[in-house]
Amino acid sequence: MKTKIVRQFTVMAFLLRAAPAFFFATYQLFLTEHGLNILEISLINSAYMISVFVLEVPTGAFADSYGRRQSIIWGCLILSLSFIGYFFANNFLGFILAEIVGALGSCLISGALEAWVVDALEEEKIDEPLETLFKREEVYKQYGVISGSIAGALIGSINLGIPWLLSGLAMLLAALYARRLKCDAKHKHKNFKFDLTPLRNTITESWHSGRTNPAFLRLAATGTVLAMSVQSLNMQWPILFNQRFDLPIWSLGLIFAGIAAFTALGARFAPLAARKSRHEGHSLAIALLITGVMMILSGQASFVAPALLFFLLHELGRGLFSPLKKAMINRRIDGQNRATMLSLDSMALSAGAFIGLVGGGWLGTQSIALAWTVSGLLLVSLFPLLYKKGI
Repeated sequence: MKTKIVRQFTVMAFLLRAAPAFFFATYQLFLTEHGLNILEISLINSAYMISVFVLEVPTGAFADSYGRRQSIIWGCLILSLSFIGYFFANNFLGFILAEIVGALGSCLISGALEAWVVDALEEEKIDEPLETLFKREEVYKQYGVISGSIAGALIGSINLGIPWLLSGLAMLLAALYARRLKCDAKHKHKNFKFDLTPLRNTITESWHSGRTNPAFLRLAATGTVLAMSVQSLNMQWPILFNQRFDLPIWSLGLIFAGIAAFTALGARFAPLAARKSRHEGHSLAIALLITGVMMILSGQASFVAPALLFFLLHELGRGLFSPLKKAMINRRIDGQNRATMLSLDSMALSAGAFIGLVGGGWLGTQSIALAWTVSGLLLVSLFPLLYKKGI
């Protein structure tokens, strides 16, 4: 049973990252082809972040109240609609609408899949180290990024719209696979009947648990600062390498594959970092330091080789951070409202990403190097606090 649960979890992780990866390397170029600048692209993505902020907790409560598998299936279907909608949209408002629809789909999945696997293992009384579980998830997610982004960049070099169609179809396949997931024990014999009362009760209980859990709040705050800091890189790196360093579109897929490989490499060190650290905040501090310093060096580089090297190295820190934080936060919340609690954390991440999009987008219009340097310094400033005091 352990093998089956872990296999289904990692396959879903692969599919959920491979599907959108078709447009990962060409997203910004697709929008610039439609006449948008860096700030407008950031505002479009801001619509996604604001929507996630509003929708995360209600959708997490939906997963806890009516079943994580049900939530994941609906999330995949709605994301498919969003991707196909992007293909047909041709203006600023159309892209914002597609982002809002995509936010709903993402929120239905975000806390649900993670909650599903942790509770499924607990139901079967399987003791699986969480750092190892989430390391495996991160590695398979990056396999999905590599396969999808390379294919999408090659196709995008011919037509920047086609990757969106491929992403929509791939997400439909993910929805079909999600039907194979083990049904939550408490929802196995229930017929779906929508009622706001369970949602309201779940949100109330989770909100109380979250605000009275100091370690949960500190972990959420740390993740929020990271999300705020890296968002400018997420939006600007294809423009930097394509327009400043004159790299062809197809090469962006290879860069994205490199991003995935370095992220997966960083994730592989998470269990070792957790074992060797004096306390949990120690390993998170090192991850943030690596990320911040490499961001600064990449932004200041004048030639493509060092800029690319430092950019890829910053992904080592991000890859190390993710499974460590997921393991820490899941150990500090109970299973009954796990999806909602994880959605509270995701809501905080979205708030940070929104601030990063607006601030980093404005700074990026002045200078991409300035935006990356400011973001990197923010992460470096957290290092002494986490290194000494921990979570």
